[in-house]
Amino acid sequence: MFRYRRVRVLTVLLSGWVALTAVERWAENSPWPGAMLSGLLWASVVAGVWWFAEWTQSPLRTARESDAARAAGARSRPGKTHGDESDGSRGSYEEESTRSLLTGAKARVSSQAETSTQSHR
Repeated sequence: MFRYRRVRVLTVLLSGWVALTAVERWAENSPWPGAMLSGLLWASVVAGVWWFAEWTQSPLRTARESDAARAAGARSRPGKTHGDESDGSRGSYEEESTRSLLTGAKARVSSQAETSTQSHR
């Protein structure tokens, strides 16, 4: 149930509304209608900050999950790393583009290395 961000944010909003309405009512001695409006205002601020914090942390969570999947894949296939060309698996678009960039860079470096080794012979 708490897997989805909108459910977590809605839970924070509703629980914050109840708690902050109680604070406004009893600590500030506001009448109920005013306490409910003030509680809703502050609960919206808290829920907005919560949403922003989760939104900015989302790439980190995804990166951690990818690292965990890579580590699990490396353990299940000893001697091979995640995204090896020889295993026939295909990664995400980002992995493909990174792989192509790295492969292109390695190809240029290896061709330069071959040229330099041939010139030294």
